[in-house]
Amino acid sequence: MKENKKDIKTIFQEYKKILLNFFTKKASLKNNNKHNFDMRPCKMPFERIEIYPGGIIYPCCPDFLKNRQSAGNIGTQDFEEIWNGKVFKDIRKKLKKCDFSFCRRELCGEYVPYEGKIPKDYKKGPKEIKISYDKECNYKCITCRDEIIVNSPEMTEVYNNVYLPKVLKAVNNADILTLAGSGDPFYSKHSRHLIKEIMKVRPNIKIRINSNGYFLNEEMLTELGIQNNILGVIVSVDAASRETYKRILRTDAFDRVIKNLELMSEWKKQGKIEWIVINFVIHLINYKEMPEFVKLAQRLDAIAFFSTYRPWQSSELYKKYDEMAVFEQQNEHYEEFVEIMHNPIFQDKRHCVLEGKLIKIAQS
Repeated sequence: MKENKKDIKTIFQEYKKILLNFFTKKASLKNNNKHNFDMRPCKMPFERIEIYPGGIIYPCCPDFLKNRQSAGNIGTQDFEEIWNGKVFKDIRKKLKKCDFSFCRRELCGEYVPYEGKIPKDYKKGPKEIKISYDKECNYKCITCRDEIIVNSPEMTEVYNNVYLPKVLKAVNNADILTLAGSGDPFYSKHSRHLIKEIMKVRPNIKIRINSNGYFLNEEMLTELGIQNNILGVIVSVDAASRETYKRILRTDAFDRVIKNLELMSEWKKQGKIEWIVINFVIHLINYKEMPEFVKLAQRLDAIAFFSTYRPWQSSELYKKYDEMAVFEQQNEHYEEFVEIMHNPIFQDKRHCVLEGKLIKIAQS
């Protein structure tokens, strides 16, 4: 039991380091320069899987893999077949030789090297699982989607009867579970059911929550039986005011979400959770509120995580990318954006993390 607790603590410390250094590392890495990586095997494909919409499984974030190479599909394959299958074997074989040719090293921020030898028990299953296949969400944020997504009865049946049994096998060796990324884990009926089932077989598993924060309250967490299992929470807020929040997330829930974050902040003080991250995707509508957002993070003792808007085609907003991208030099608001980035509040490394491009602008 003591060894298990030590493993969890070590994994958390590594994750915290990844979070704080993620975009700093991203800014410094250069294409095709193998020596920018510490020449030791990366832990990710030996210890982690990520399950995305459609049941597609990746050994780490697909954005960091050349050609977004998947390892299999949990909807059509047994988990063991994927975990010990050809793609994972090929990647692990390369990593044992410190060959990162399958990685997009110019982007990667998840590289965590082994300090010693690679454990021989990795074939048993991953230590970390990110479940991000369920897109059901009560929000339709303008940067993400144009409609509220609700799973059909048929899809829910597939999730419950096909995906869930395989996920329960996958968590047999896991210490950490990440939810979710594609939707909201507390809005989805399937995700709530999945959480309860996982807690039956892994009652001590630690959980990272990725949510819009609407249902992130004590009642929900207690109902799911995870109030004592949370490592940390990542909440998409994207604004420092109610009006801007309404425009971006297209719902009037700013005060409710802040109230829930205040509860998480109190839990952090009490030692119930380790960290809080509030996300801010920068674009034309919200960039002037960036300094106030850091102040919000300071008040909550959270990390304000700033990233630039990506033109995902799941939302019609991508057609206005040039207008929205105030962080691009050709944008008419770029000079004002740069002036904002020179605000010394962004030097608060305890409460503020900037994407690589933003670090360069802040230091320019």
